[in-house]
Amino acid sequence: MADLAAEQFVCLTTFRRDGTPVGTALWIVEDGDHLYVWTGSQTGKVKRVRNNPAVTIAPATRRGKPTGLPVPARATIVAMNDHPQIWPKFTAKYGLGLRMVTAMESLMTALHIGPFRKQGDRIYLELTPGDGS
Repeated sequence: MADLAAEQFVCLTTFRRDGTPVGTALWIVEDGDHLYVWTGSQTGKVKRVRNNPAVTIAPATRRGKPTGLPVPARATIVAMNDHPQIWPKFTAKYGLGLRMVTAMESLMTALHIGPFRKQGDRIYLELTPGDGS
């Protein structure tokens, strides 16, 4: 899992109710024994995690194409306020790129345009190595 934390992008694969895998490219950081990604509380991946916390994580390109073998994990939805030490890890690792993404997200949300208006509040998915059960 530590190797995954060093990656710029990972492909997080969640599973639909019928078992169909859905991969998403995400930024990732490590804190203790867990890895964290951030997303909106109303995104499809969060809805799928609510139904099935078993996921896989693999190193990936910016577009989400896996570049290594997937690692099984369990995803837990956690509020950003519950882990205030995590966001500074994202800002340290992703710097200007993260600031640009969050600024664009804020602008598009304020203007009620684009996909950000439907994502909900930011949350973390806490990823724990294992089979997800």
